[in-house]
Amino acid sequence: MSIISIIKKKCQKNELTDDEIRFFVKCTVDGCIDQCQIGAMLMALYLNDLTNAEVYNMTTAMANSGKILKFRSSAIVVDKHSTGGVGDKVSIPLVPALSATQEDFIIPMVSGRGLEFTGGTLDKLESIPGFSSFGFDDQQLLDMGNKFGCFIVGSDDLSPADSVLYKARDVTATVDNAGLIIASIISKKAAAGIKYLILDLKVGSASFFHSIDEAKSFGKQFILVAKLMGIECRVLMTRMSAPIGNYVGNSLEILESINCLRGKGPSDLQALVELIGGHLLEMTHKVNSVNEGCKRMAESLNNGTALKKFKQMLIELRVDERIADELCYGSTTSVLPMAKYEIEIKALTSGYVNGIHGMNIAKVCNKLGAGRQFSNQAIDPAVGIRLLVKKGDRVDIDNVCMVLYHNEIDLNESYLILLQQSIELVNEIVEPEDILLGVIDCN
Repeated sequence: MSIISIIKKKCQKNELTDDEIRFFVKCTVDGCIDQCQIGAMLMALYLNDLTNAEVYNMTTAMANSGKILKFRSSAIVVDKHSTGGVGDKVSIPLVPALSATQEDFIIPMVSGRGLEFTGGTLDKLESIPGFSSFGFDDQQLLDMGNKFGCFIVGSDDLSPADSVLYKARDVTATVDNAGLIIASIISKKAAAGIKYLILDLKVGSASFFHSIDEAKSFGKQFILVAKLMGIECRVLMTRMSAPIGNYVGNSLEILESINCLRGKGPSDLQALVELIGGHLLEMTHKVNSVNEGCKRMAESLNNGTALKKFKQMLIELRVDERIADELCYGSTTSVLPMAKYEIEIKALTSGYVNGIHGMNIAKVCNKLGAGRQFSNQAIDPAVGIRLLVKKGDRVDIDNVCMVLYHNEIDLNESYLILLQQSIELVNEIVEPEDILLGVIDCN
């Protein structure tokens, strides 16, 4: 068996065996394969796709390529994953809010950084001074989960094959392949010991999936592989065209997450947090219905227990207690990095907001430093947008629709034009839309 023969076999559109996939994954982790061979293999898989058997075997090999977390037997290990979108800070308030509702839950969220949009969950959290995303070994993660109940970290020890392959996919144009996406996500979740999982599958113009039909196809395959890995999974298809919440950008999304944990967040963000948590509570038989689970989540956000849990989690993740206290209970903006400049984006005409093009907003934020265009690029955590309108709102000419926060001395005029164009106005009254598009269950 050789890497060259395996690549050639997949190039000829033949199905790879379990042994061949495990050999490729082992060589990838051990570093006994050229980077060009990793790229060639990924491109062969991308162009010829993966069968269900190949996806499962790839997921298993990647999950077993490093440490596997095994928490205390009495715990219920749950998690959530999102396919990503503009302003998607849901994980940050969700984890502490859900943990605060159940003492026997462990939520070991192993997250990542982002290469597009405005950074990933870890990038947002790293805008908090002192926050440590990495540097925890498997025993420390086990202790944290068993004693405290939740964490949000990055880890190269869990499914290290995914860490290598993910970076390679980003620079070989092989990111948007269903089989590779599924293997990447589920291998990390399986290595973290997850038993119940919600996939927040984004659908819309600012997401990978633009139609419900293609999202359903992906969701069903995702559930199938998760089940084979011993994970009970449910997929929520949620709308992703306009940004979630009112803020886009790393430190700004922390600010909004804190507002949500104080029970004062935007309605769409709070609805998503309650919905995902409600489904996990119902899946684990802690409540009789999703609606009851949503109410439990709302109570956690409104009575202060979620915010308290978040503060404690920050301290567990090496944030100084005084900083954590000021962030949660004092002046949030005095702790977080804030931009030097701000500029108002005004409506060019009057009308009703028919849509907000989140991808335009993401592109501008990315260009100004809120996201990455290559893997080791530094992020400017202060860059971002504050939205002042939502779909259905009435605006008049010259009304301020959003505020851009930036650190550029000479701002490119084209960015302002793109932001103005991201607000779509029509003459007719527009009704707001439900954020939930559908549910795909494991049954």
